[in-house]
Amino acid sequence: MNNQGNTKDVENNFMAGRLVNFRPIFMSVLFLVFGILCAYFRIVEERTEWWLLAVLAATLPLPFFFFVKNKNRYFAALSALYLCFFLGSTSFALSVSRFEDVGRYDYECYVVGTVVEKNVDVGGGEIVLADLTIDGNPEQGRLTVSVYDNDFTALEFCDIVRFRMRVSTSTKLTGKYGFRAEAIADGEIFYGSNVTWYEVQGRAFKVGAYLRGKLQNALYTAMGDEGAAVATAILLGNTSGIESGLLENVRYGGVAHIFAVSGLHVGAVFAFCLALFRGNRIPAPIRFVLVALILLLYGGVCGYSASIVRAIITCLVLYGCSLLGIKYDSLESLSAAAFIVFLAYPTLTFGVGAQLSFGACLGILLLSNPLQRGMGKGCKAVASFVRKRILKRPEPRAADMFRGNTSPKPLAAQAVEKVVAFLSVSLAAQLGTAPILYLSFGYFSVISIFLNCIYVPLITLCFSGLLLLAVLSAIFPIAAGVLLYVPNLLINVAVLPFHALAFSGGVINSVTLSGGALVCYYGGVLFLSDKFNLPKWQKGLTVSIFFAAFTVCVFAAG
Repeated sequence: MNNQGNTKDVENNFMAGRLVNFRPIFMSVLFLVFGILCAYFRIVEERTEWWLLAVLAATLPLPFFFFVKNKNRYFAALSALYLCFFLGSTSFALSVSRFEDVGRYDYECYVVGTVVEKNVDVGGGEIVLADLTIDGNPEQGRLTVSVYDNDFTALEFCDIVRFRMRVSTSTKLTGKYGFRAEAIADGEIFYGSNVTWYEVQGRAFKVGAYLRGKLQNALYTAMGDEGAAVATAILLGNTSGIESGLLENVRYGGVAHIFAVSGLHVGAVFAFCLALFRGNRIPAPIRFVLVALILLLYGGVCGYSASIVRAIITCLVLYGCSLLGIKYDSLESLSAAAFIVFLAYPTLTFGVGAQLSFGACLGILLLSNPLQRGMGKGCKAVASFVRKRILKRPEPRAADMFRGNTSPKPLAAQAVEKVVAFLSVSLAAQLGTAPILYLSFGYFSVISIFLNCIYVPLITLCFSGLLLLAVLSAIFPIAAGVLLYVPNLLINVAVLPFHALAFSGGVINSVTLSGGALVCYYGGVLFLSDKFNLPKWQKGLTVSIFFAAFTVCVFAAG
């Protein structure tokens, strides 16, 4: 993660005498989300309080009117923000309307569709169909049907299949776990059962589904069931083949995000692309197009989830800025990705995956620099104590420190800096997502801080190699067993702790988080960051007040 933008924020704020830098894209996302929330309360919750958010969105920018010099420019910006509010509300309403405006079925009929996904299960699995025709009626959305093992193996990705089965329609907006955000975004509308007959009628040209099938088949052919299931989850985000007890223990350990294809995975592919094109004479525009095509191809193989779209946009903005020599603003880049994702799929505003993806990135942007500085000072203090008290060595004089000393830092100091940088990023991401995890799953893993320090670097280092070997195995199936032998061995070793140890004991699950507690928590996180130009004592006091209020809210709710 590039933190240059964060450091420049502080410098620019001090030079201009501003409290905070105004970011138009970030404010646009904020108003877009306001509009989505209003539509949600009005349509899903059927509550009249939704208008309070509209009032808040309308009045929030008005006080700044008295502090701006260019009134016309301000009103133009304000109009753009209100347009974003309208777009958010309208896009959510249209998304729900499209989800509900389908044919109603609850009987046996003929279905024609293209296989775009296969989820492994005991005794067979689930086949997901797109491009549907049900009883001769073209339908939008996707259909999921369970099939037995022989049929599951016989049907391949991109097969156009005609079924005779019972079809049911489900357009409920809420389910067992609340609002069906991902189901609405993915169009999971139809469900099939009691298959009496099917036939393969041909093949469809779907690049993403075809490549996904090739990779998945290569992994399951060359590796053991568990190794293939874990590799498929890491590379493609499909966890259906992982045994439920193992997957649950991974979730209790707080590292299940390595199975959700997101910035960690796209960033590894992006780093591989940079290494691949470094030092060659390919013109910059062509390099950008090639990197974009590779990232988009990988996103298509994984199904273009919100986290993938966000990561691809962020990487391409970063790469484009570096090629053009433009100053990169990480928060604006993240905001641009969020704007595109939430405008195209407004229901994902309430999806756990999207919330965790953007929450982790926001936590890194806001907290990684302060945490890195604090941990760096702590390491220097410990080193000074060891030098003076234990080794009995004097501190170097300032004159000696700057007298022509151009030698590189000792390897130990460089190693400590890298460890501190990684730990600050990891801890910042976990602080950004902790409340979301707790509200979504009812617990927060304490041991996740330790496990993430092991498995995140491991995945970062090995991901590109595993993906490359999987691609080569799909191209040369005869060599798949040799190519994937070592990855299979490493994966089996990596999951051993989750078989041997139960991580359910290291969770917090007895705290109640209210809306007020969340506001106080993220308010403290925001003021703890570098985004505000405040003296240290004011910042410390403000952060202390926010977190004290958070503690009070937690105890009051509990």
